[in-house]
Amino acid sequence: MAQVEQCGVRNLYEHPAQLGSDRWAALIAAWQQERISCLVVNCGTATTVDVLSAEGEFLGGLILPGVDMMRSSLAAGAAQLAQTEGAWREFPRNTADATFSGSIQATIGAIRLQFEALAMRGDVRCLLSGGAADKVGQHLKLPSVRVDNLVLRGLQIIGQDNLS
Repeated sequence: MAQVEQCGVRNLYEHPAQLGSDRWAALIAAWQQERISCLVVNCGTATTVDVLSAEGEFLGGLILPGVDMMRSSLAAGAAQLAQTEGAWREFPRNTADATFSGSIQATIGAIRLQFEALAMRGDVRCLLSGGAADKVGQHLKLPSVRVDNLVLRGLQIIGQDNLS
């Protein structure tokens, strides 16, 4: 469960315990690895874009549907948009490519806006994790680092801290 402060990270969420434990663990792992301002982006079922200050403060973040969830939602909600595999295209000319490209671009847009907002404060690192990190990362065009198992690393750090 997220705490007000743990492992050098301070939680500025309005109700700290309501922050998802997966997001909290990822923030702790990111802080232990970077110790600078960074975006902690987890591209899974949902995409989370969390902001960590240069002082180790969790400033807040976004939760949006993951790439696959966006595509599934479109397929479920619009009869003529069956979910089929598509490819990223700058200017899609078929439905499958349009839904895939749209979900990627929506995700990238959210990440870029948060990156730009944090960059106003100084240097920023962007850490990408999760199953769709490669799909998103190849189109992101921001300085970013792929970090596998960020949540698990955070849980390990929390566990070690609890033992000491």
